[in-house]
Amino acid sequence: MNRIILIGNGFDLAHGMKTSYNHFLKDYWKNIIAQLQNAAANNITSQGIPFENEEIKVGEIYGPWGTTTKIEAANFEDLLTNLKSQNIDFSFKNKFLEILTKRQKELNWVDIEIEYYELLKKSFNDNEQGTLDYTIQKLNKEFDRIKNLLEEYLVKIELEFDKNKNVNFPRTRHNIGRKIYSNFNLRDFSESSLNQKIDMEYTDFVKDAKAFKEGQIDRTDLSEKRFSLISAIGVDADKEKFKQLMLSQDAQVFFDFIPNHTLFLNFNYTFTELHYQIPDRLPEWRNGKTVDFIHIHGSNRKEDKNPIIFGFGDELDDDYKKIERLNNNDYLENIKSIRYLDTDNYKRLLEFVNSGNYQIMIMGHSCGTSDRTLLNTIFESDNCASIKVFYHNKGDGKDNFGDIIKNISRNFNDKALMRDRVVNKTYCEPLN
Repeated sequence: MNRIILIGNGFDLAHGMKTSYNHFLKDYWKNIIAQLQNAAANNITSQGIPFENEEIKVGEIYGPWGTTTKIEAANFEDLLTNLKSQNIDFSFKNKFLEILTKRQKELNWVDIEIEYYELLKKSFNDNEQGTLDYTIQKLNKEFDRIKNLLEEYLVKIELEFDKNKNVNFPRTRHNIGRKIYSNFNLRDFSESSLNQKIDMEYTDFVKDAKAFKEGQIDRTDLSEKRFSLISAIGVDADKEKFKQLMLSQDAQVFFDFIPNHTLFLNFNYTFTELHYQIPDRLPEWRNGKTVDFIHIHGSNRKEDKNPIIFGFGDELDDDYKKIERLNNNDYLENIKSIRYLDTDNYKRLLEFVNSGNYQIMIMGHSCGTSDRTLLNTIFESDNCASIKVFYHNKGDGKDNFGDIIKNISRNFNDKALMRDRVVNKTYCEPLN
C-alpha cells in the first residue's frame, strides 16, 4: 500500500507562511503605498510627480503624502482615501487586478484562478453574443502579469521563511511529520480495499503459519511481528479472528502498516514539503521504503525547469466543453491539463497511481474546482483506497472540514464511491 500527501496552500499557511492570494494582494497594495510615500517624500520641487506602472496610474503627487498611513497596516482602501482627500486621480490599467481587488474587498478573500476562469467564460459568452468588451487576449496578458507578480512574491516569502523560521516551526514540523509518517489504520480504508488487504495478509499468514507448524521454517526465519502474531492467535487461526486483530488497536504490534512508497503531490510553488524528508529517527522507513516529490503546478525556482502552471483545470465543466470546441487557442492558453504536457510531472503521477493501491492524505488543499480534472483522476482511480482530510481548526469549535468535503464531492462523479472512500470526521484530525 502506498500513500499520496496532497499538499495545498493551507500547508504553507500552517507553517506561518503568508502565501495565500489574500496575502499577495495585501502585499501588493502595501508596496504601492510605500512607493507613493517615498516618491512624495523625495519630491523637492513645487511640481507634482505622477506615478505609473504596468497595473495602475496615479495623478500628480505633492509631498508630503500619506504620512498618516502606517505602511505595514496599509491596504487598498487607505490608498483610495488618501488620494481622494487630495483630489488625486487614480485608475487601473490592469482590469484583471481591478476585478480581483474589488472581489477581495467584497468577500475578504479571492481565488485568482476561479476569477480568471469566470472572466474567460464571460469573454467567450460575450464573444458569442457580439457584446465583447474584454478580449481573451487582453485577459491573458493581464493574467500573466498577475502570475509573474505572484511568483516574485512567493519567492520573497519563501526566502524569508527559510531564513527566519518562526519559533513554532519545530513543534509544527513534529506534529505534521507525525501524521505524514503514521502507520495505516485499516478503519480508514474503503470496504473493497479493506477486504482486499485482509485477504492478502491472511493468505501470507496461512502460508507462514503452515510452514512453521510443519517445521519447514523455525523462529529465526520469521520476523518479530510475524512470530508475535502466530504466538497471539495460533497457527490455526481462522480468517475472522485474524480480521478482528487486524482491525484492533493492537494491529501495529503484529502487522507492517508502513506505506511502501510515499508521494508528496505539491500543488504549491514553494518547497515546504522538503522539511519532511524521511527523518533518521524512523529507521524502519529505510527498509525498502521510498519518498518522492512532484510539484504538479511547477515551482518558483528557475533552475528546476518546472515552469509555473497557473490557470484552471476543470474539464468536467459544461462551459469548458463549449470553449474547447471554439477554434481559438487563446481560450486554452491557461488550461492546466494542457500545460501539464510541458513536463513529465503528470506522467510520473499516473505511474504512481497505477503502481498499486494508495491512501490520499489531504493537507491544506481545498479540493476546489480549479483542480477538478486532476483530483477526479486520483480520487476515482480503482487503486484509491482512502481519502483522509486534515482540516483547519479555526477555534471556537469551528473548522473547515465540511467545506473540504463539499468540494471533494464535486470531484466525484460516483457519489457512492465518495462516501466509501472519504474518511469520516470521527477518524480525522486538524492539520496542526
